[in-house]
Amino acid sequence: MKIKPCSHENKAVGGATGSNHLTGCAVDIRCKGIEQAIRYAFILLDISEESGESFDELLIEKSSKSIWVHFAVRASENRHKVDFLNKK
Repeated sequence: MKIKPCSHENKAVGGATGSNHLTGCAVDIRCKGIEQAIRYAFILLDISEESGESFDELLIEKSSKSIWVHFAVRASENRHKVDFLNKK
């Protein structure tokens, strides 16, 4: 199954103009709470370290209604940006 990112949907949810979501290089994983988000973040960090694969961003973000893990990769120049609890 292929999911095609849509710029008007990205804008509707407050996504950045140059979002990695628009190129299919980012995913948001909705979580049941902070504990689950932290577990997922550590799993993704472990996979990256063990596989030697780079990543661009690993963020735990939240709004008033939900919490999610944002994970993004790039073909090159990955920043290894890790940040927890950005408010959206």
